[in-house]
Amino acid sequence: MRPLSRKIFLKISPPGGGDIIGDKERILKALDKKMGKVTLSHEILQKIYPLCRKANWEITLTLVHCERVWEITGVEPGDTTGFHYGLAVDLGSTSVTMELIDLNTGGILGEESILNHQIAYGDDILSRIFYVKGKPLHLKEVQNSTIQCFSELLDILKKKTGVLTQECGIMIVSGNTTMIHFLLGIDPWPIFEAPFAPVFNHTGFFKAQEIDLPIEGFVFCMPSVANYLGGDTVSGLLVSDLHKKEELAMFIDIGTNGEMVLGNKHFLLGGAGAAGPALEGGISANGMKATDGAVDSVMIEDNSLKLTTIGGSRPKGICGSGIVDILAQMLLNGWIDFSGRFNTGITDRIVRRSGEYAVAYAWKKESETGEELLFTQTDISQFMDTKAAANTMVTYLLDSLGVEATEVQRLYTAGAFGTYINLESAITIGLYPDLPRERFVFLGNSSLKGAYALLTNRDLLDEVMILQEEIRYLEFGAATDFLTRMFAARFLPHTDFDLYPTVKAELIKRGRLRL
Repeated sequence: MRPLSRKIFLKISPPGGGDIIGDKERILKALDKKMGKVTLSHEILQKIYPLCRKANWEITLTLVHCERVWEITGVEPGDTTGFHYGLAVDLGSTSVTMELIDLNTGGILGEESILNHQIAYGDDILSRIFYVKGKPLHLKEVQNSTIQCFSELLDILKKKTGVLTQECGIMIVSGNTTMIHFLLGIDPWPIFEAPFAPVFNHTGFFKAQEIDLPIEGFVFCMPSVANYLGGDTVSGLLVSDLHKKEELAMFIDIGTNGEMVLGNKHFLLGGAGAAGPALEGGISANGMKATDGAVDSVMIEDNSLKLTTIGGSRPKGICGSGIVDILAQMLLNGWIDFSGRFNTGITDRIVRRSGEYAVAYAWKKESETGEELLFTQTDISQFMDTKAAANTMVTYLLDSLGVEATEVQRLYTAGAFGTYINLESAITIGLYPDLPRERFVFLGNSSLKGAYALLTNRDLLDEVMILQEEIRYLEFGAATDFLTRMFAARFLPHTDFDLYPTVKAELIKRGRLRL
């Protein structure tokens, strides 16, 4: 292992007998043969005396590899090299996940996740951007809420592992461009306003205490490519190794934003855009995030609807994977047509409430809340917009390169949605291309995995920088025919059934489509 930080135990010859060089120079001289160029801050300089003398010049240094230079971030008496820890963080707009890693072994000692406290200032990123625009006090509130998330996770990990998390020498943070701006207390408005250039792409290494993070070491944030193509995508590419292979591949992370990269070892073409809250359950009155009680899968057999929930309890609402399932199942069984409109009279589950049709996936007696759980015609319409946007982004990326979807040999899906979704359902409604199923690779939380990869292997730092520079970014908003393409994709699975041969075959088999 070659982690981004190191702990080194030194037995240094004390001054005397004509050897009167300073303590700082004495330490740097002892490190010179092992580490090359090393620097230390005024803060560390203040700690050297009297610590070194009290420790009889037997000390342990913590150093962080800040690109080309090692920076001393900690000094302790005695040999503490057996206690060497780092932190990896996925800073998402909905939730924040943190891992505590033993940097001597690479072992993950603990992983915890909590909801992002920024939600108090807006469920979606855009609401938060408008909340802080030109208002320094509001910006500070959002930054503080982010730091509070980190502090809570550090405390939870400390209690569960017994490790003094505040002594960690290095933290790697992976998140989208806006989230990293909020973390650093930088107004992200330029991300949203033409010409859509963020205030920064790289944070470099900086002291955690500069932003009041309660750890003693340094923080490094994965660099962003563009306004909507953030460091979480760079992390995903690092995990997939897409950029090292000859085969044409695509990386897709669909959540509130749709982020995707197409390419191989010779080129990388990326794009991103707003997909909306639909895939996180945010469009429906009964929609919810993927937590206990959320409907996560749906099956219709013999015209009877069956479902499962996270945690196995009675349903409280429906999350993104459940929405994809219920739409696919209703399409295949004729409960909705190809435009997403309900076919009334086919089942008693299709009801009319408040002037519009809906499917009641849980009656009052079946739900945890004692209320009817509905997915309405309006909900379907909003989901179709999200699905069409995601589909069109994929198509536009492929067309920009002049290739067909069938030429993609590997499709990597990332994020919570890409992990838990039923692949067949996603293809049935046209969310993903209709490719042979063995070509799909589910990466899970690739944002967090990428942070871990860099934390435990400093050789990847150059690779991260190269990735950030080599991705050519396409602005979907600049495409004059984007809305026209979206309209074509606003059907299930698409207006062109030949793009979805396996779905077409299944619909024909079920009598839903004629040759």
